[in-house]
Amino acid sequence: MTNRLWELLALYWRNDITNEEKAELEQLLLEHPDVWLKSGLIDQLSFSRKPLMDEGAVEAWADKVAREIEKMESAPVMFEQEQVVKKRPPLRIALFTLLSLVIATCLFVIYRQWGGMPDGYKLVTTDAGMKTKIRFSDGSTVWLNAGSTLKYPPKFDKQVREVFLSGEGYFDVQQHAGKPFIIHTEKMDIRVLGTAFNVRSYKDEGFTETALISGAVEVLVKEANRAGRIILKPNQKIVVSDSKHIKTKNEEATIIEQSGDMIIERKALSAIGTPDSGQVAETAWVRNRFLFENETLEFISRRLERWYGIKIIIEDPQLSTLRFTGRADNLSLEKLLTILQEIQPFNYSIEDDTVIIK
Repeated sequence: MTNRLWELLALYWRNDITNEEKAELEQLLLEHPDVWLKSGLIDQLSFSRKPLMDEGAVEAWADKVAREIEKMESAPVMFEQEQVVKKRPPLRIALFTLLSLVIATCLFVIYRQWGGMPDGYKLVTTDAGMKTKIRFSDGSTVWLNAGSTLKYPPKFDKQVREVFLSGEGYFDVQQHAGKPFIIHTEKMDIRVLGTAFNVRSYKDEGFTETALISGAVEVLVKEANRAGRIILKPNQKIVVSDSKHIKTKNEEATIIEQSGDMIIERKALSAIGTPDSGQVAETAWVRNRFLFENETLEFISRRLERWYGIKIIIEDPQLSTLRFTGRADNLSLEKLLTILQEIQPFNYSIEDDTVIIK
């Protein structure tokens, strides 16, 4: 139940929730007002690496709020002068009012605590199951995927606009003459003037890629011997992989450099639907689409952990090597697992926030 609640809350905060999903969210909040209060709402809202309150303080605060809700539920409102019993507002309104107050308080504390890092940079971290959109001072924007960290200055007041990314982000950079925008990742630096592109650099995936949607970018692979600066054209991507990376696609690629455990490849983006649809698999996550093409269950499990904010344990090692191809749009975890079962048979159980595949 809690997984579905967080899914719906994430859709609500992104303003991407349907009327049916909103009704489902309201019903869950009505049925379990104490669950979302005690299940780490502060942590879900926080963009920082450390909690704003210690665990004991959060628990005590949640208990106090839950008691107040119980009082509101059981006691009518009396006006002494009129001696008339008034109906209290519906619990749904009270809960959403309380939620708004909690969000406002959290954001204020986050702003006070993380308004500036010691080196003058801001730090945003998205937890598993969460995404966020950031607008920079120059008008550029980035959608930050789950399990990602972005470090950036409050203002781009230098000759170079620089940010630091770990995870995945979709950037839409405004052009400023003579003021390039540079994204630093662990394995590559991406230099742009004005363009839209996706950068993926999760430490647990064994590869880093930059996918260009429009404009032009220049990629510098930090450990390359001969590649130098690589210029990308629209609908191309650069992928830097290590020897342990599990190949996920059977796409054609041009090898730019291969040395030791590192491979640098240039590939075409994977179109969704017709080639002229303008939609590609590399940015499908921004539209809440989960795509997988010839990916192993082990690799998919890592993505699902970030996507839904859960833990997945594969008990049978042979199941880890099963490969899947498919697509899921705005589905619950249970529905997506059912789709995977139809492609390749396996059994699973869900215990709290852990999925056990066997």
